[in-house]
Amino acid sequence: MQMYRYTYTHIREILRPHEPATAMIVRTMLMSFLHGVGTLFALMIVFGFFSTAQAQNAPPSAIPAVSSESEAETDTLTKIIMSRQALQEELSAQNKVLKHAATEDQQAAVRKKIQELTTRIRDLDGDFENIATGVDASQFSTTPTESFDWQKELQDLLSPIIDELKRLTARPRELEKLRNQELFYQKRIALIENAIKNIQNTLEDAKVDAVKKDLNRLLQSWQQRHSEFTSRLAAVQQQLLDKEQAKEPIMTSLRRAFRDFFKSRGLNLLLAFLAFLGVFLLLRYAQRAAIKKTHVGKPGHHGAFGWRLTGIIYYILTFLFATGAFLVVLYLSGDWVLLGLALIFLFGVAWTGKQTLPRFWEQSKLLLNLSTVREGERILYQGLPWRVLALNVYTRLHNPELKGGMLRLPLSELIGLQSRPFHKDEPWFPTKEGDLVELSDGSIGVVKLQTPDQVVIDTRCGIYKTYPTLSFLDANPMNYSINTFGIFVTFGLDYAHQADIVRTIPETLHAFLSRALLREEYGADLLDLIVQFKEASASSLDLLVLAKFPGKYAAKYFAMSRALQGIIVEACNTYDWGIPFMQITLHQADTKTTRRNTVDDSAGR
Repeated sequence: MQMYRYTYTHIREILRPHEPATAMIVRTMLMSFLHGVGTLFALMIVFGFFSTAQAQNAPPSAIPAVSSESEAETDTLTKIIMSRQALQEELSAQNKVLKHAATEDQQAAVRKKIQELTTRIRDLDGDFENIATGVDASQFSTTPTESFDWQKELQDLLSPIIDELKRLTARPRELEKLRNQELFYQKRIALIENAIKNIQNTLEDAKVDAVKKDLNRLLQSWQQRHSEFTSRLAAVQQQLLDKEQAKEPIMTSLRRAFRDFFKSRGLNLLLAFLAFLGVFLLLRYAQRAAIKKTHVGKPGHHGAFGWRLTGIIYYILTFLFATGAFLVVLYLSGDWVLLGLALIFLFGVAWTGKQTLPRFWEQSKLLLNLSTVREGERILYQGLPWRVLALNVYTRLHNPELKGGMLRLPLSELIGLQSRPFHKDEPWFPTKEGDLVELSDGSIGVVKLQTPDQVVIDTRCGIYKTYPTLSFLDANPMNYSINTFGIFVTFGLDYAHQADIVRTIPETLHAFLSRALLREEYGADLLDLIVQFKEASASSLDLLVLAKFPGKYAAKYFAMSRALQGIIVEACNTYDWGIPFMQITLHQADTKTTRRNTVDDSAGR
């Protein structure tokens, strides 16, 4: 299995993502085959390993016997002989009865009894031989029979596998058979003992001599049957004991089976796998050499459709030749069990491929760059824009504006999606890290982190607020850091300055702001400054101040806004411009005079 893992890693390195898309059409089949070969390799190892272990677990002939076990075996054989002699005597008696039978019905009944006794004697002889030899003698009395109903070719292919499976499970099946026989005889002996007890009770109550005579004869028959079944039970228990004691320690069996496996079937499997690997790597090396020489299929090269189709055909031939080498080695080694398993596996792969042909056809069109998703275009996947870098078995999607913005997706995920060409000025995300943004929920802050999963914003004094990326986009972020941004300030002056509020004061305030902003670090980058009269409100004459700066200062938006308002207040102090309080005007209807009272905000409350 280490060799398989190394091969799989090496091949995946060979089939690197920047290869032409045409090579990818067979890569799915190839990777599936390599996974399957690994599974098949493990299956064959386990199959052959336990096959060898089963052979090693056969009852050895040289296991030393303990004296108590030998005595129990001898006692069982003695009981079998005694039961056989009793049955022989009963058989002789029945033969005499047959000679004197008057009617055909009597003769038929006696013949049936004789046949039953003969079968029981034969079974006792078999038990005697099994215990004495330690070998199941029934294996030599039958010959293998054809038990398959399929066509002869398929039967010849599967017979070795079925025989091997039967041999692998022979010991457990034999043990289960003996346990069932033990349970059978135990139940029958209990019934016989109950029958004998009933006959004895009836015999004690019998008064007629003829009845007693028949009951004695019946009692003798059931006692004989009890002796026979007791002997059969002892024989079965002895066979079960022999088979359980013949079992070797598990570690010894494993070591021996492992050693023997790699001397025969394991060696065949290893050679077959090396043949597959050698042919595959040789053909792949030839392809790489051709690509290196002709520059077809190198990174950045987009070959014509003919080249892509040629690459597909070459991959198919590589797969077929490597598989053929694998099968040929098994065929020449004469290991029909492994060859049969390999053919069944290949048949299963072919049948599965037939069922999944429509899905592979759609993926093939994607790999050939002939479907709705194409390399180098823009695609919307899970609500985010991505660039399709390479269409492979695992397609790579990239978003340059997101940290960790590289996705590897199985090709099946792209079925049903659609890509399009994109303009070079199209943004891949509305913000960048460090941008000042304002969201529709009122949050304002600096973007600290943006990934395909989340966007983190520094709102106030290091307080971070996290949004799922799609929720962040749904909040319609307003980016102050792109191009330029403006700081708007609405400032009110007293109505006493009504005569100068339209021209004189805005010009004076503009000049004052221009000089004051130059003292700030961002003043030299001031792009535009606007000071205009905005409106006459109820209590003040309002001015609109707009200062425009480059986007690189957006992170200082709040500090710059406060500084701008401070400069305006400083200008009011310099030029003695009054800043009005909130005012309330009261009208008296009786005197038709208007009293104007000015109160501050706290007095009004």
